[in-house]
Amino acid sequence: MLRDNAMMWLHEYHVDGLRFDSTVNIRRSRQGDLPDGWQLMQWINKDKRPENLTIAEDLEDNEWITKKLEDGGAGFGSQWDSGFYNVIRNAVVPMNDESRSMASIQAALNKRYNGDAFQRVIYSESHDEVTEHFGIKLGRMPEKIWQGNADSWASRKRSTLAAAIVLTAPGVPMLFQGQEFLEGGTWTDSPKTNPDAMLDWSKATKYSGILQLYRDLIKFRRNKEKNTRGLMGQNIRVFHTNEQAKVIAYHRSMEGGRGDDVIIVANFSAQSFDSYTIGFPSSGTWKLRFNSDWKGYCEDFTGIGYDTTAHEGEYDGFSCQGNVGLGPYSLIILSQ
Repeated sequence: MLRDNAMMWLHEYHVDGLRFDSTVNIRRSRQGDLPDGWQLMQWINKDKRPENLTIAEDLEDNEWITKKLEDGGAGFGSQWDSGFYNVIRNAVVPMNDESRSMASIQAALNKRYNGDAFQRVIYSESHDEVTEHFGIKLGRMPEKIWQGNADSWASRKRSTLAAAIVLTAPGVPMLFQGQEFLEGGTWTDSPKTNPDAMLDWSKATKYSGILQLYRDLIKFRRNKEKNTRGLMGQNIRVFHTNEQAKVIAYHRSMEGGRGDDVIIVANFSAQSFDSYTIGFPSSGTWKLRFNSDWKGYCEDFTGIGYDTTAHEGEYDGFSCQGNVGLGPYSLIILSQ
C-alpha cells in the first residue's frame, strides 16, 4: 500500500519526485534494524521512473542511503546534509568573528556522498532548524543571528552570506519558504499556536533588495548568463583559507576555461578589504558577476567589489594572481 501510494504520485500525478521524511525511522526501530523498511525504500526507488528524484531526510550521514540499488544501497538520488547546515550556522550566528572556522567551511564544501556532490541536499534553513522544539523557539537564520532584530544589518549580511555559500557550493541547494525575503521569527505549521507560521508577503516588497539578491544567486547558479557554468558542476577546489582574516576562496568548474571557471571569495569578518590578493587559474580580466555587498540589495551595504585583472605570478597554487575587493560578511563571484 505504501509503495502503491508513492507510485500513484509519481506515475499518475507526474510529480517530479518525493522527499521521504525521517527515513531513519523507516529503516530502524528502538529494537534495531528493520529489513522490511529498508526493502520498502529500495522497492520504491527501483520502480520509480529514472527522471524522478527521491530525497531522503535521514540526517545520519549514511552513504548507504544514496548508494546505488545494485550495490545494496537504498537508491535515493540525494539526502539532506545536516552537517553542512551546522557548519554554516556556526560560521554566521556567533557574534564574535574569532569563532568562525574557515577549515570547517572548507571541509563542508568538499564533502560528498559516494563521491557525488549531488547526492547531498545543502541548506542554511529548513523546517527542522527554524521551528519550535520542547517549547523553545529556534528562529530562522536572521533571528538566530540577532534575536528580535531579524532585519538588522548583521542579520541581513550574515544570513545572505550563508545563503550565498549554499548557492555556490556543489550539491543540491535548498531554500526554505520566506528565506528569500528575510522572513524572521520561528516557523511552525500551525497558525493557531504560532502566528509566525504564516508568511508575511509584504516583506517581499519591504526587502525587495534581498529578494533580488536571491534571484541573482539562483541566476548565476543556473548559468543563465552563460558565464558561470562551473557552478553547475561537481568540481571544487578550496585554494585559499585565511583563519586570521576569516576569508575563504574556492574555484568551481565543469571542464574549465572562459565562461566555465568560476572564482568565489567569501569574507566571514566585519572587516572590509579594498585590495585582497588571491590566486587565479588564468590571466586577464575577471568580471565581478555577483557581490552580496552591492548597495542595490541594501542601501547600508558598502558596495566594495570590482572587476579585476589577473597577471602572471604564482599564488595559492595557481599560475596567476590578482586583487579583489571584499565587503564585510560578503561573498563575490568572478568569471571570465
